[in-house]
Amino acid sequence: MEEGDRKTYGLANTAHTEIAQSLPLPSLPIGFGATSQGLSLFEENEHAARLQGARDAAIMSKAGKIAELLANTDSSYITLKDETSIPPVVAEPGSLAAAVLKFNPQAFSCRFSAPLKAEVPKAKSQPSSFAARTGPLQNSEDHEEQSTVKKPRLKRKHQHDADHQGKEKRAADSGRRELKQNGITSGICELLNEFLERSDTHGDPDGEEEGTTLSLQEMKSISEEITSLHAKAAVSKIPSERLIKLLNFLDRHVRHAHLKEIDEGDDVESDNFEIVMTALEAVQVTLMIMSSPKMPKQIYKEEVIDRIIEFTRYQIVHSVFTAYDPLYRQVHKNGGDEDEVDEEEEDEGKRGRRKSRSGKAKKLTSSRVSTAVSIVLHKLCSILALLKDLLSVEKLLDSTILQLMKTVLGTFGVDNIQLLQLKAIGVASMVFNIYPQHQTVMIDELLSMLWKLPSSKKNLRTYHLPEEEHKQIQMLVALLLQLVQCSVALPELRTGQEKASTDTRKCFEPAVSICNYFWRNVFQRWAVPKAQEGSDVKLVMENLVLDLLATINVPEFPAASLLLQVLCVLLLGPAGVKSKDVPVRVSAIDILGQIAAHLKRDTVAYSKDNLWILQETQEGPSSFAKDVCTSCGHSKANKFILRCDSCKRWFHGDCVGVTGQDLIGRGWFCHCCLCRNQLASFDPGSSGKSHDTYKVPEDGAVIVQQILLNFLRETDSGDNVSFFARRFYLCLWYGYDPQGLQSLAFYHWRWGSKAPHQDFGITSNAISRDIIVRITRALGQQRPLARGFDRILERLLASLQENASNPRAKALKAVSAIVEVDPGVLADERVQKAVEGRFMDSAISVREAAMELVGRHIVSRPDVAIKYFDRLSERIMDTGVSVRKRVIKILRDFCLLAGGFPKATDACIRVISRINDDEASIQDLVCKTFYELWFEEHPGQQTQFVADGSIVPSEIAERVQQIVDVLKSLPNHQPIVMIIKRSLTLDFIPQGSKTAAPTNISQAAVRNRCELMCKYLMECILKSIQAEETSEDSEVQALPYVSALHAFCIVDPTLCAPASDPSRFAVTLQPYLKTLADNRDIAQLLQSIVYVIDTVLPLLRRPPQNLVEELERDLRQLIVRCNCGFNPVFVFRCLASLTKISSKKGVVFDFLVRQFYKVLESWQNSEMIQEKPNILRSLFCLGLFVRYGAELIDGMNDHDVTMDSVLNLYTHYLQSEDFEVKVKALQAAGFVFLARPDFMMNESIGKVLGDSLISKADTRLKMQTLRNFYEYLLDVEKQMGLANAKDGESRDATTAVPIAAGAGDSNICGGIIQLHWDRILERCLDKDEQVRQAAIKVVDAVLRQGLVHPMTCVPQLIALEVDQQEGISKLAHRLLSNLNDKYPSFFETRLGDGLQLSFTFIQTGATHASRVKNKVDQNEAAFARAGISRIYKLIRGSRNSRNKFLASVVRKFDWITSQASTSFLMYCTEILVSLPFNLLEEPLYLIFAINRILQVRAGDLEASIKAEFQQEPLCGLMKQTAPDATEEGTSIQVPQEVLKHLQVQSDGAVALSLLLKMKRHLKITFCLDDARCQAFQPSDPVKSAEVVSRQAAKDFDCTDIFAKQPENVAEVVQRYQLFKSLLKADTMDYSAYAPPASTRKRGRSSAAADGLYQGNGHVGSKLRRKSAPPAPASDDDGDPDAQEEHGRTPSKRRKGKSRKP
Repeated sequence: MEEGDRKTYGLANTAHTEIAQSLPLPSLPIGFGATSQGLSLFEENEHAARLQGARDAAIMSKAGKIAELLANTDSSYITLKDETSIPPVVAEPGSLAAAVLKFNPQAFSCRFSAPLKAEVPKAKSQPSSFAARTGPLQNSEDHEEQSTVKKPRLKRKHQHDADHQGKEKRAADSGRRELKQNGITSGICELLNEFLERSDTHGDPDGEEEGTTLSLQEMKSISEEITSLHAKAAVSKIPSERLIKLLNFLDRHVRHAHLKEIDEGDDVESDNFEIVMTALEAVQVTLMIMSSPKMPKQIYKEEVIDRIIEFTRYQIVHSVFTAYDPLYRQVHKNGGDEDEVDEEEEDEGKRGRRKSRSGKAKKLTSSRVSTAVSIVLHKLCSILALLKDLLSVEKLLDSTILQLMKTVLGTFGVDNIQLLQLKAIGVASMVFNIYPQHQTVMIDELLSMLWKLPSSKKNLRTYHLPEEEHKQIQMLVALLLQLVQCSVALPELRTGQEKASTDTRKCFEPAVSICNYFWRNVFQRWAVPKAQEGSDVKLVMENLVLDLLATINVPEFPAASLLLQVLCVLLLGPAGVKSKDVPVRVSAIDILGQIAAHLKRDTVAYSKDNLWILQETQEGPSSFAKDVCTSCGHSKANKFILRCDSCKRWFHGDCVGVTGQDLIGRGWFCHCCLCRNQLASFDPGSSGKSHDTYKVPEDGAVIVQQILLNFLRETDSGDNVSFFARRFYLCLWYGYDPQGLQSLAFYHWRWGSKAPHQDFGITSNAISRDIIVRITRALGQQRPLARGFDRILERLLASLQENASNPRAKALKAVSAIVEVDPGVLADERVQKAVEGRFMDSAISVREAAMELVGRHIVSRPDVAIKYFDRLSERIMDTGVSVRKRVIKILRDFCLLAGGFPKATDACIRVISRINDDEASIQDLVCKTFYELWFEEHPGQQTQFVADGSIVPSEIAERVQQIVDVLKSLPNHQPIVMIIKRSLTLDFIPQGSKTAAPTNISQAAVRNRCELMCKYLMECILKSIQAEETSEDSEVQALPYVSALHAFCIVDPTLCAPASDPSRFAVTLQPYLKTLADNRDIAQLLQSIVYVIDTVLPLLRRPPQNLVEELERDLRQLIVRCNCGFNPVFVFRCLASLTKISSKKGVVFDFLVRQFYKVLESWQNSEMIQEKPNILRSLFCLGLFVRYGAELIDGMNDHDVTMDSVLNLYTHYLQSEDFEVKVKALQAAGFVFLARPDFMMNESIGKVLGDSLISKADTRLKMQTLRNFYEYLLDVEKQMGLANAKDGESRDATTAVPIAAGAGDSNICGGIIQLHWDRILERCLDKDEQVRQAAIKVVDAVLRQGLVHPMTCVPQLIALEVDQQEGISKLAHRLLSNLNDKYPSFFETRLGDGLQLSFTFIQTGATHASRVKNKVDQNEAAFARAGISRIYKLIRGSRNSRNKFLASVVRKFDWITSQASTSFLMYCTEILVSLPFNLLEEPLYLIFAINRILQVRAGDLEASIKAEFQQEPLCGLMKQTAPDATEEGTSIQVPQEVLKHLQVQSDGAVALSLLLKMKRHLKITFCLDDARCQAFQPSDPVKSAEVVSRQAAKDFDCTDIFAKQPENVAEVVQRYQLFKSLLKADTMDYSAYAPPASTRKRGRSSAAADGLYQGNGHVGSKLRRKSAPPAPASDDDGDPDAQEEHGRTPSKRRKGKSRKP
């Protein structure tokens, strides 16, 4: 067949729409192929088409083929009336029909297909087979008789009697009449006659006899016939009697297959398979009959339906589940029952969700499924689909429905049967829709299945969303969505006389109730505290929310928004963010954050969406540009474009699905106009109700809604998803319609309204799914969930104020997710206030998260960054290292903004303030930041110079200007110096990459850029010189540039001495030295200029003579008039450097030295008071001349001025009576000592230095002496560094300075320090804070150089750990940490001494000033806890070290060997109980050490005191009550020797009392009983799993301990009685005064402490009663403690041996 002929004949029936809908072909548009040239379908009159003469030949050539096609066409599938009612075809002459009739007069007559003829097999035991159909039936009765099925021939020989023959004749006559009524059922009727007659003849009435069932092929033939009739809706044409017989016959097959199943070894040829499949075919036929419309009620038998459902369920479980699920296979194939599976799954659900079965087993089962099981599975899918249809036709019993529910819901627990699960969703949705009374039961079953799903399932999401690539959700979530959607329906239209509900939202309430019921059940399981399945339930919640968010914009699932809405409402209540359980609040905040972020993402996408349909709804119709597509916004170009006849807008054909081949003869309408016309066709009076006053809304939202409804109607695939979605949308919109009940008729009309089509000849262009999704998202913005975003955001912001840190961190993460979608949220004042509040959060993790939130997004929004800058930059001083790092990175991003940041300089100042941070990584980060800002060369930048003739790029100039701006705000240039130095060396780069070639190139590039920066700075200085004439402050303007040049010169002087002209900088800066202005800025300017010139001079080989002369003159003037804060040190150094390279050999230098020397020498003899200022000046200046020109003085020709004479001169002034002169002489002597260190070994000088370091010396003397030592040590380090650099030895910046002194006796530095080391250590504990700070700096330098043994200063450093000055305590801790790392064994031995020294340091009142200033009223121990705890943290990592420390402290309580004071012991006690223990072994060892002291000393002490009180005159004193004993003891006079002995024993009792109280406190705090303490041995292996768990006990209280020494016998008695009561209480186990750990409640552990220490509780009163002095006993010895023998410790039982005679 040719291509044109195929088009002509293949689509001839498309003109008849009623036929096209019934064709078993894919649905095609009406106008499909209408433009083909081979057809002529567009004539003015279809029934009287006339062809022109020129086309007659073409028509005749096609007519023959059409006649042949019609002759072979079976039109039996067309629903027609009786044959007599079919009108004949009347063809007018010349028409196409007339031409066809010429070829075949019967071409348009109706023909029916003949029935199948069956041939009865000869063998009785085998089922019959039947032949193919015969030809068409004729109208004659003979042909009808021939068309009936022949009776089967029987084996028996005799004939039927006459009665039987008459019965057959009457049955044949009745069948012929039925065939005459409806010939379409003749085929099935003949088959039924044969099978039913054979069954009645040879089968048992109950169908139990063998041979009464059909074969599988025979059953399939019946199924095919019924399927054909079912598709034509003609099953009702079959007589009811025959249908009842057929159903009974089919039911027999179902009963025959009872308990039959497909086993693993069965294939398609097995008997089991044929029996099961025959029964399934019978079930399918039965359900097709029952689900057909207009069927008689007699066929719906309850027992048949129940049997069908039970058989279906049995096959699903035993044939399908066992093949796909190992658990079912294990139970059912081993003789179990499916109830065992349910019970097992239920138990697993209680213990927690089932763990995923092994992936390997799952893969094997899915790949080994047999063909027989697959066929059964597909047949079961068809049966479930028919069950769904049956539900809509017949009302079933509740018991039947429950059985059906159990069947379909059980499919969701097995994998790899997605098709069956889809059919099950359809059945469950129909049950949910028709039987509201079972809705809650179905939700409960769904929840049960939800908890049973494996928690680690890989293929968890198997439901593919419609036309969405790579988007899947869980099957149970899809089921839940459809259940919610099918639970609503529009109210029925009622007449005016009937009352209707005025609340339009009631139709939507069932869906809300279902959602509420579902989530509340989920929350009941989710909110159970400390449940085993808590993590699994949380995972279920997360998966549910993710799936609902994935479907929120899917048009087929509008219920997702409602489910999320109800979930948010519950999460915002007591079950969520307001719950008392912190983990529940954390999870609720997390889920709300996910939902809010998704809602904000949709809002942002909607605001940016320029879809023309949405613009229509927002703006309304208006004029549009011609030849510009409304959809894409592009011009016509070369594309086909068309215009809407209604709104006159232009569209590209490609944008709206219209091609240039489509005929547009009658106009074209866009989608909006089509829907507008559709809505305009609504007639309010057509419903016959009382709502004829309703007016259709004219806003664009209704049009968009109708577009969505039309799309869902057109894309309905028959699974009812779109059906229920449309109904859900209508109920939703009706519930919020402002016109209320009046709009009901309109919504009913919209439910039945079909989508409009274009006029004939134009392709029906369906709108794309992408547009529908965007429309769904736009409509979702008006739903309550989207409108509730602000409420969710407010709740998240409120959660930032939570007391617990975890909810705060999670809330901050949730807000961060929202901000990530829309950074503009940060500009909201509410968000800004809440986020800035978290900058000061107590938890470091929360503060870091807040920084992360702001820093990630505000860089792209400079306007928002300015709002957060001030509060954010303050956190650069945060105590958390990670927070400081994050702030630095954020500020760096601010400075690197392309368009510039207004506060970039402020950001740089904030960052550079951390250059001396305690954390080395932050120092590296700061240096790296400024390296990227100032010194890194960015590739790809175009080089633009500052001005014509300049070699400095403009980019360098900008960075230099920023450096200068930063330097203006700094107190000194030290940070800039460090930045430049480290940028040149790149020491912040990891060590492994320093040797790489790119790094070397980078170092060269950095140096080159620094040279350019120095040149630009010089250009700026020159510009300021030129401005000198117009501005009086030109020097001040140049100050920042000179200061920056000073910083570069400090790092590397060669940067200011270019190879082309080394003297350029010196020559340029020298005129500034003549400045006569006298203020602080000028002094600083001159100081920087002098330093630059001084560093450059040694680099000049031959300096110009005029430069040398001018410099000497200027420097001399500066020395004479230096004041106003000018530091002349650089002037003297510069003059000395100039003298060394000058050709005049230091004339000026020698002159000045002689002048100052003569002044000092003359005043030495006269000491005139009026010359004192000159003397002070001369002392200072001469000392500087010696400091930098000692070798020049040695080379002077004047024998009067020598270094020895200078030393004698300063020795005299150091002994001066004038204190001011003495201090200035000591300062100047420090300069001399730098040049000649051996002078400090002089006896007189050594005595002076030693006297200035004693405690009684003046603070200024102590400070100056320590400063001299420190500067000397720094100078030694500097000289060593220069020596190493000259030798080419590289030194790691992080290591200590190499040992310079102490290596040998020839090194004088070590001798000097060792000579005064003890005095220096004493000054470390000086009362003055500045002296302590200066002294510890000296100790730091000494330890770096290794000049003394490091252990000599450990006690002093430990004492300084408790210093309240932060800088001192931090430096002391750093030094101790280094010593512990290098010398751990030495470090341990001095810890006890350090503890003693810290007590002494606190008692001296050295820190009283700080305490009064801070208004802290604490004892010494509380004051020192933090410092000692830091020391303990250094050693607790080593078991041996911490045990030595604890044992050494406990040994101090042995009063016989330690002789420690009671105050110090109380101090040690409070220190020990406050140590930060990490392992349970630590308090156990402390108790072990305490027990050792008690065992050795307690019994002896008690016996000794009793022995003393048994002698006269103390005898009988202990037998009295406490008040009487105290009163009498006060009046008793004893010898002094006896009192001293009692005082010593009393001190011992107090020491042991402290140990007993400490032991009791430890046992309460760490929940230790006597058994646990006694079982502990120090040699036991370390149990790291035993982590310390401190109870909320009261702080240790020892106020009842007597600190003072007793002055009389009564006070001795008091101390003894306290000791004895504590000793008795120690025999009680921990369990006697504290609740067991298993029953201890939160917050109740302090009760024991309250009762023990305060005596307020029952336990305390009990102990107090037991510890009171007992009544006198009548034992032989008169010992009042004889009754207490049963409670003694082992040491107490041994006390008799140690009693004194």
